[in-house]
Amino acid sequence: LVKPRHFELRMGLIFFTLFVPLGIHLPYFPLWLQAEGFDAEQIAVILAAPMFLRVGTTPLLTALADRASDRAHVYVALMAASVALSAGYFLTPSYAMVLAVSLALAVVWTPHSP
Repeated sequence: LVKPRHFELRMGLIFFTLFVPLGIHLPYFPLWLQAEGFDAEQIAVILAAPMFLRVGTTPLLTALADRASDRAHVYVALMAASVALSAGYFLTPSYAMVLAVSLALAVVWTPHSP
C-alpha cells in the first residue's frame, strides 16, 4: 500500500475538524442550557438521551457506510447533516427544540468519529 500524499496533514485536519467542535460543545453546552433557564432535570435529559440513541443508530449508519460504494460519500453526508442540524441551536431554545436537535445531531455526529 502506498501512503497518500500529505497523509499526516490530511488526517490531522480531519481530527481537528472532528474534535475542536466537540471540545467546545462538551464543557459549555450545559452552562448555556442553564443560562437559557433550563432546570437540572431538563439538562440531564438533554445530555443523557443522545447517549442512549447512539447505541442503536451508530451501528446502523456505520453498516450503511460499509455497504456504500464509497464511504466518503456517507462521511460527507453525515458532516453536512451535522452542520445543518447544529444550526438548530440558534433557534429559540425550548426544551423540546433543544432535545430534538441534540437527538438528531447525535445520530449524524457519532458515526463519523473514530
